[in-house]
Amino acid sequence: MSLKTRVKDVQASAEANAGGPARLQVDPDTIPDDDKPAQSGSVFNIWYLKWSGGGDSSSKSNYTKSKFRTNIKKDSGYTRARPGSSICLFFSRGCCYLGKKCPYYHRIPIDSDYFKPTQDCFGRDKTSEYRDDMDGVGSFNRSNRTLYVGGLNVTDKTESIVTKHFAEFGQIEKIRVLHGKSCAFITYRLESQAQFAKEAMQNQSLDANEVLNIRWANEDPNPQAQKQEKRRMEEIALETVKKLLAKVEDQKPKIKKQKVEVEEPEEEDVEEVEVDIKKIEPVPLSTSSSSPRNFFDNSTLDKLALSRINKKQLHEEKQKAVSALVGGYESSEDEE
Repeated sequence: MSLKTRVKDVQASAEANAGGPARLQVDPDTIPDDDKPAQSGSVFNIWYLKWSGGGDSSSKSNYTKSKFRTNIKKDSGYTRARPGSSICLFFSRGCCYLGKKCPYYHRIPIDSDYFKPTQDCFGRDKTSEYRDDMDGVGSFNRSNRTLYVGGLNVTDKTESIVTKHFAEFGQIEKIRVLHGKSCAFITYRLESQAQFAKEAMQNQSLDANEVLNIRWANEDPNPQAQKQEKRRMEEIALETVKKLLAKVEDQKPKIKKQKVEVEEPEEEDVEEVEVDIKKIEPVPLSTSSSSPRNFFDNSTLDKLALSRINKKQLHEEKQKAVSALVGGYESSEDEE
């Protein structure tokens, strides 16, 4: 069976099982409270299921084979997750005890998923730089789709064995096995699928009894490879946007197009109203005489004449009164 055929079968199975409820991967009653890896540090991190704060974290004795492992065909199903929710981290590790009641998705990441650039597919925050050991969530400054898989039991069939176990979590573009160093590099089509596979296969075994040590791969120093990777990521982003737009269009309710007819009101007969407007007719001037006196009537002239006579009489009376007061005084007497 070819790699592409295997990937299509896995994805088809996951989509088919999404119609049913997600099953319980573990029974919480069967897990003891002290079920944790052998102590190799001072603090146990329940989120990463590891000890920290002391000891040699790079020692092989710190890697214990996991008791749980996810099975995409059997474990995938619908949950209480809502659009925008993350993938369940414990589902990827095969130890989610909530099943269909889980608030996160129980499936592998797909093309139409959108995750924040500063977070991984599980909703964990990335850091600006990778850790020194290239473990952890990863960096938001670079998109990394390649995993380093160490601790392999290398044989002539190692490549096919690695393909069989890792193709379950997404489409693989390239696998390179270094026989002399007992490791392999696996490149997925999507970064989110690489994130899922890293958690799902950490501390797992293949066909032998080895315990895998999975890390993020360093960036390829080849400039040509970097350009190809950048171009590839742009194509993936464009394809994802197209699928999201198509999905939104399919979810829109279909509205029946109805022809809208606009009825114009009928014109009513408006009665004409006649308004009588009085015209001001000019008064004709008398043309009997062109003298300005004709503008005044006789009564007005009589009043003016009487007023002038009264003023003249008043003036004469004032003169008489002044003469009586002076009493015949003349200015020539002063000169003498």
